[in-house]
Amino acid sequence: MLPLNPIARWEWVFPVVESLHLCGLTLLIGMTALLDLRLMGIAFERQPVSRIARDLAPWIAVGLIVQLVTGPYLFSGDPREYLEVEAFRNKMLLLALALAFHFTVIRRATSPALDAGRLGWRRPAAALSLGLWLAVALAGLWIGNL
Repeated sequence: MLPLNPIARWEWVFPVVESLHLCGLTLLIGMTALLDLRLMGIAFERQPVSRIARDLAPWIAVGLIVQLVTGPYLFSGDPREYLEVEAFRNKMLLLALALAFHFTVIRRATSPALDAGRLGWRRPAAALSLGLWLAVALAGLWIGNL
């Protein structure tokens, strides 16, 4: 009997879903990086931080939704194998930290109430955010090399 999961059933499904997953990750991390660069005062300096955050939010959401759909689907192909790989567990931990940081600290840092103020604490927060997202991407690459 053939497995019900299309990833295990047809060999072309995994590369297609993996490609979508990487596109979503690129969108998520790319747009988040632009926001972090603005918070660090490196890019879009003429635009208020809150406006950049508002303009990028839909793109960040699309990237996150793609991740939340394709990631578990890829995982479902062989959950036991993924759970045994340290790189996968590290990626999930880093992803949880990056998401929590984004939806708490970075969301606060992009508040319209802070637009007139100096970047101050927002610079190191953005640098940490950028580092977390890059670590998520590198951990994902590490999974692919095992």
